[in-house]
Amino acid sequence: MLERRAESAAEIYARYDPRTRFGPFGTALGLSLGEEGETWLGAGLTWDWRFGSSPYYGELHVMPGYYRAGDGFDLGGPIAFRSGLELGYESWNGWRYAVSYDHRSNAGIYDENPGVETVQFRVSVPLD
Repeated sequence: MLERRAESAAEIYARYDPRTRFGPFGTALGLSLGEEGETWLGAGLTWDWRFGSSPYYGELHVMPGYYRAGDGFDLGGPIAFRSGLELGYESWNGWRYAVSYDHRSNAGIYDENPGVETVQFRVSVPLD
């Protein structure tokens, strides 16, 4: 059995998805700040799909980035990957409401590879 070392903590996460696409993949820029001074800044790819013609959608994302532990949980080094799944609803005006789960770790590039998970309720607002 794996011992849980990270404590529950609050995080603020802001993400911007520019309209840049690479085939079926979108792009994303993200910044998160944790209550113990943890900071993550990254950029990566997203992949969306629709459930038929309904307003419901799913999204996968993978974003490498820089992580600073502050007084919070040490992820083993400054490079950390954030990957996850989002399930949500997009309204007629483009606002999205979703539940999202993601995982952050260094993907084994350092000797120690602890990870943290985040569960979020996201509200996304189109900027244009």
